[in-house]
Amino acid sequence: MKNFISYTVTLFFVMWSGVVIAAPLEAQPPSIGNFALPDSQQPGPFISFGQNIIDKNQIQIYSDPNYQRNTDQSFLEIPAVFLYGLTDESSILVTLPIAADYRSGAYHSSGMADISAQGEYAFYENSNSQYTEQMTLVSALTIPTGSLSKNPPTGFGSMSYFLGGTYNHMSVDWLWFTSPGVMWITKHSNIKLGSQYLYQFGVGRNIKSEPNQYIFSALMEIDGTYFEKNKVFDRYDPNSGGNLIFITPSLWYSTKKLFLQVGVSIPIEQNWNGNQNKTIYYANVTGGWTFN
Repeated sequence: MKNFISYTVTLFFVMWSGVVIAAPLEAQPPSIGNFALPDSQQPGPFISFGQNIIDKNQIQIYSDPNYQRNTDQSFLEIPAVFLYGLTDESSILVTLPIAADYRSGAYHSSGMADISAQGEYAFYENSNSQYTEQMTLVSALTIPTGSLSKNPPTGFGSMSYFLGGTYNHMSVDWLWFTSPGVMWITKHSNIKLGSQYLYQFGVGRNIKSEPNQYIFSALMEIDGTYFEKNKVFDRYDPNSGGNLIFITPSLWYSTKKLFLQVGVSIPIEQNWNGNQNKTIYYANVTGGWTFN
């Protein structure tokens, strides 16, 4: 944990230092490969957070249905997502998630999950004839529109807050990114859910593209989350907390307006405290439309 916190602090120091040394945007890579379409239609993270910077007044509306299968549980969620470009360097993203079918053993729940709002600001951008790079600061909160009392729960039961940062490097054929972050969940009655620490990395390769027509790419992500133990009546729950790492291959396809991404996350490491269900897989599809 100390290494993670040290890594996060160091990355943010480097990010903010970049504001001082950032060079003005000058040359741009050729409009081929990953750059065959405008910024909003270029490939990016699949299940990793952030990197949602689009042009000023641009709008993206999309759905992000996902399904998670655990040892004795399953979760089908169908979110509706709205992304708006406040400026060319900042955006706001609102997610309205529906818990379509949550199951745990013989129990079933459904309904609205926790609504979230995310703000993102690109404080460093640089480009030349070979590549572009960008650093962003991400902050978000969730509103307890779901329920902690349902079985299985459809929400945290209280407000949560998120802070993270991203770095993205893209060339004609390749892209890679990294994104650490932390989520803090407030107390609900006598229950305090543990904080979550995210550490993410991804790499992508352009497969085929046609300038001003489409982009087809493949990505591979490593997404880790460390979960602190929950507290009940100020005492740690021994059957909570742990560490989960996914590997996620995905495919990206986009045109001048449409974008589609599909992939499956497989756990490569999961160490849970006490008696908890293990994750088997997580599947996700993202599809949407861009409005200028």
